[in-house]
Amino acid sequence: MLARAATTLAGAILVIYGVIAAISPLPLGVVFAALGLIMIAAANPAARPLILAMRRRWRWFDKLVRLAARRSPPRFHETFEDTDPAAHPAPQDATRREQ
Repeated sequence: MLARAATTLAGAILVIYGVIAAISPLPLGVVFAALGLIMIAAANPAARPLILAMRRRWRWFDKLVRLAARRSPPRFHETFEDTDPAAHPAPQDATRREQ
């Protein structure tokens, strides 16, 4: 329980720092924000659908997460697999199902 709270707090701090640092000349803030979101998703399974939606919507974010997945510790691999848009196809639009 304490480890989950610490991971969530560290992830939130990284997201906040990443958003602030994103406006700097070197866009390293995006990396910190993505890492923070993955940490939050690893600690809280309820956050994984949000990360999955973000990866579907923004391909640059998906590429960044894939890059992080290759260099991450094994404990985060389940999170990367659970939020992989290729493994979880998007739900069909209601209008497409009627046709």
